[in-house]
Amino acid sequence: MYTQPATTLTPALIIYLIDASDSMNDPCEGGTKIEMVNKALRASIKDMVRRSMRDGVVQRRYKIALFAYSTQVIDVLGGLRDLPDLIKMGSPELSAGGVTDTAAGFAEVEKLLTDRLPEAQHSPAPLICHLTDGVFTTADPSPVIRRIQKMQVNDGPALVENIYVADNMLRRPVMNWQEWPGVQRENELNDDYARFLWSLSSPLPETYRQNINNYGYHLQPGAQLFFPGANSDLVRLAFVITSATQIK
Repeated sequence: MYTQPATTLTPALIIYLIDASDSMNDPCEGGTKIEMVNKALRASIKDMVRRSMRDGVVQRRYKIALFAYSTQVIDVLGGLRDLPDLIKMGSPELSAGGVTDTAAGFAEVEKLLTDRLPEAQHSPAPLICHLTDGVFTTADPSPVIRRIQKMQVNDGPALVENIYVADNMLRRPVMNWQEWPGVQRENELNDDYARFLWSLSSPLPETYRQNINNYGYHLQPGAQLFFPGANSDLVRLAFVITSATQIK
């Protein structure tokens, strides 16, 4: 599984689901959390452009959707966008405010996948990149997340990646994040919500692991698609995962 390359005929479907609740306005590294996310999104799109360039032309190897959720869910891009179309639109800028309705956000992802999967059966498995900085304040999102993880194409089930922007969730401090092996077991986390999100994260596919380690990281076999967003470099790493499909 997870070996289908992203091509112009079989583009990868990437869905970003971003917590845009009021706490994302909290300070972070000289700015705010939501500003850090905006920077990581721009960098991720640049990675997709770099991997999709051929003879000076950006190929349609990725289809991208972006949902921001708080009190309501906003479809930031107005549906799925081909990469060249997204470049013409310009990089999105998210703002934050409201409560954390995680279940509603994933419900919109489920609707999009239900509509689009029939035409994406020969594409790479969809990847949903979810970032949050706090516990949901409405319904439990785990039922809808589990349903999404059962949706699949020929390449395999949909992948759910969780990024949790919080401090001190790892039992062992990390001195060098480039040498970090990833989270392989629940008992490596000392935060209840981190363990909750880890349990709802898909395994890191081997092809993705190899591609991401080409950036100088050392994620190990058995790691989950779960990342502590302890700093901008880690959020950047987590977002790079979204462009780490095989390319042909």
